[in-house]
Amino acid sequence: MRKENDFWLIDSNSVGVTHFYKKNKNNEDLIEYMFIEEGIVMGSLGESPPLMKTRREMKIEDARLFWKNLIDEGWQKTNPKW
Repeated sequence: MRKENDFWLIDSNSVGVTHFYKKNKNNEDLIEYMFIEEGIVMGSLGESPPLMKTRREMKIEDARLFWKNLIDEGWQKTNPKW
């Protein structure tokens, strides 16, 4: 189920998956951050749950640029994978 401020991309080979979700670092922090989780689809047809490989945090402006770069490389929006 997709949550608000929760976005997913999959690469053109349907192997790499990137999950973006928005969080404030803390209640007093005015700078918003996106957490970015990257993983891979497991099994020949994705029958196994994807394997999350990395998680990082970016300022929201940087995450938007990263999203745009992935789209420009052929990544597409997808449903949640984990």
